Amino acid sequence: MAVDAMTAKAIADLARLSLSGGTVGDGPESGGASAGDAAYLERVADEMSKIVGYMDILNECDTAGVEPMYSPMLDPQPPREDVPRETSGGSSDWIVDGAPETFGRFFTVPRVL
Repeated sequence: MAVDAMTAKAIADLARLSLSGGTVGDGPESGGASAGDAAYLERVADEMSKIVGYMDILNECDTAGVEPMYSPMLDPQPPREDVPRETSGGSSDWIVDGAPETFGRFFTVPRVL
């Protein structure tokens, strides 16, 4: 599959990538890509085509009977029990004291939603 410049731009937008130092638009009149940016976008599209081509080669490999790996290590560490334990020093006050903002013995963080 060949990736053209418009597809590369769409992928960059979806991935929130800034190409060539700024948001790549449809052209200089929209405050987006200039002629130099268009050449850069063509190079990015060419690189993406090479990546997709490599994925096509990998798809040709026969993987029948190959079990998926859940870890890149042959003998991963067994999971430890998830049990609460004392902090070094026996108190967590020193951890909370280092926080920029607290509420009692809890951290205060900015609201996400």
